[in-house]
Amino acid sequence: MTGITGFLFLLFKPMLFLTLKKLFKKQMKAWIVSALEWLALQTDNDIDDAMVRRIKGAMKLGVV
Repeated sequence: MTGITGFLFLLFKPMLFLTLKKLFKKQMKAWIVSALEWLALQTDNDIDDAMVRRIKGAMKLGVV
């Protein structure tokens, strides 16, 4: 029984991950941006701020 379950998991895993990726793509992007903004606030340098601005700009354009 374990062999069949493992085989089915390997067979359907790519389809499952592609479906999850499409469903949660916007939520994941928003979470990543908010995490980067929080990290940029923790440090006091301009490199972090510039990086967050570039990533947010790329996400608005649909590049990322």
